[in-house]
Amino acid sequence: MSDDILGSKDAVVLSAESMNSDDIRATIQSNIDFVNALFQELLNLSEISHDALLSYYVDYYLGQVNNGGFAQFVYNTRWQPAVIALVKEGLGKIGATQHTDLFAKGEALVTARKTKLASFFSSELFGENAERDRLNGINEDFYSIEQEESLERLNANWLKARPGLIVVAEDRIQQEVTRRALSISDREARLAQARVAEPRYIKLIRALCHAAGHKLERVTAGDTMNEYGGQRILAWHFITDKGHHFMVEADGKAMMFSGKSKEQIAELVVV
Repeated sequence: MSDDILGSKDAVVLSAESMNSDDIRATIQSNIDFVNALFQELLNLSEISHDALLSYYVDYYLGQVNNGGFAQFVYNTRWQPAVIALVKEGLGKIGATQHTDLFAKGEALVTARKTKLASFFSSELFGENAERDRLNGINEDFYSIEQEESLERLNANWLKARPGLIVVAEDRIQQEVTRRALSISDREARLAQARVAEPRYIKLIRALCHAAGHKLERVTAGDTMNEYGGQRILAWHFITDKGHHFMVEADGKAMMFSGKSKEQIAELVVV
């Protein structure tokens, strides 16, 4: 175990707080937060610790099946080969032998009707859906296996035992995220490409932040219960270097407000 934050990109990075926690999920969540931060900074799979990705996608698989069954996992991943390969390898690496065998059965269900995947992905997952129900045929076996072969427990124990593990205080982790982000040789090109593809509301938020002299840190949530001009209107909440703010769009304008005082900070005419 190392506390050198300038570690190899192949090393798993966890917070000291998570390592000292009695919560079995703490280290898994610390890894998830770190990987998500790297994705947000536009790093790709080859630039992130492989072990970190294995743990990340095993937990994603667990969460999806617990939430909506194996069919939901298939639906939300679009059965992307890279993701499927990481889940399969991850299940094997953490020692989930029964889950590995069951995932193979699930994969067989998918490949048996692979020509039907496109129509499944374009269908509504909820409501009547025969293909969803067919794919969910392994759900009961999954839940039964979980009783004796907990993916959370195996994942957490495996994660803590990674060679070259980097453990640092939570407030130092962002330093490593930033360092890795700035080391990307084509970072500006990636940023430009990502911003072109951003939804309209994020582009408006960025423009408002620029007009107000703020630095956007992250968009947090949409709020359909916000009131403006005596009516409910969708508001987008976000965090800047100066705190919590929100945006509403009405009367041909996008407006930025302080989340605390509700004072208007900036305004743009929109088409």
